[in-house]
Amino acid sequence: MKALGWIIGLFALAVGLTLFARLNTGYALLFVPPWRIEVSLNAFVIALLLLVLVLFGALRLAVELGGLPERVRTYRADRRRRASVELEREARIAFFEGRYQRAERLAADAFTASADPASYAVNGLLAARAAHAMRDFAKRDHYFERLRGKLGPRHLALAMTMAELYLDERRYDDADRALGEARELSPKLTAALKLELRLRQREGNPEAVIRLVDQLAKSEAIDAQQARRLRIQAQLEAFSLKPRTLKELKDWWSKLSDHERAAPPLVLAVADAFRAHGAPELAREAIEEALASNWSGELAERYGTLGLEGEAATSQLQQAEAWLKSHPHDHLLLLTLGRLCCARGLWGKAQTYLEASLAVEPTAIAHAELAELLESLDRHEDAARHFRASLALALATTR
Repeated sequence: MKALGWIIGLFALAVGLTLFARLNTGYALLFVPPWRIEVSLNAFVIALLLLVLVLFGALRLAVELGGLPERVRTYRADRRRRASVELEREARIAFFEGRYQRAERLAADAFTASADPASYAVNGLLAARAAHAMRDFAKRDHYFERLRGKLGPRHLALAMTMAELYLDERRYDDADRALGEARELSPKLTAALKLELRLRQREGNPEAVIRLVDQLAKSEAIDAQQARRLRIQAQLEAFSLKPRTLKELKDWWSKLSDHERAAPPLVLAVADAFRAHGAPELAREAIEEALASNWSGELAERYGTLGLEGEAATSQLQQAEAWLKSHPHDHLLLLTLGRLCCARGLWGKAQTYLEASLAVEPTAIAHAELAELLESLDRHEDAARHFRASLALALATTR
């Protein structure tokens, strides 16, 4: 319907112009000394319109010819960009397929065809990662140098990639420098903190590990359970690296959090240290405090090896028997009770507890303890039988 309207309008215009030209009898007089030119007004109007059209066409042609080099450059850049994008797509697919040699080659071609910093970064880093996956570290470092030249020294993606790959190669100093650049660019970047945590763990720097774990836990980058596990592991490493006097040991232990003071690995370590310093009472307090909030059969077993004497030993036995009410089937607690009874000369109760421990779960140490007890009671055949059972279990666990 719209096209029909246009057709009718054009016909009406043509009819109107024809009638105007037929009725118009005017003329145009052009005076160009020494000539006078007289032409029909209709012819003059047509000639004027034709001149305008010719001038407009010439101007457009000049503009088109003048912009041709720029359009050629734009076309070539666009074609180069499309080729780079296609190569990048194929390189990514090859990388995720595990075809690292092909991925590196395609990413290198895409890097060469790139025309903007973002494309340089994406393709260059992909090529570097592919070279690293092939363990071609020299080629990877070559890509890093080219990226430095293209992107400049302050580029977060480049710094993070260098830190991660150097860390994987165990080039800890280079990884530390790259992480320093990343921290300058983004001080609170969670990924950088996690990378630094891995670096400090491998360097054996537990103090830095604890600091980083606290930062990551505060920002909820790691869950509370993982944070506790990492802190305990770091505290154990810090504890093993530095010898302490008894006073220093007590101060260090008192500064730990309640959760860490209930962690069996830490409690075992500090209990052994207290015993080594001749303070078994402090070891006992540490174990009892930990078991009050977090039961551990391993701690219960260590509780029976503290070597307390006198009233302290009697109180220790009473405490162990109190625990038995809530943990009657803990074979390690029963083993501890057997040891404590042996230390107090309660041979009958000791034998009962040791046999109960073996009934719950036979272990080489329980057989050996019972064998020694029976040997002291001149029950040599029974003792020999338990010695053999202990040896058999010990050999079975070493296979």
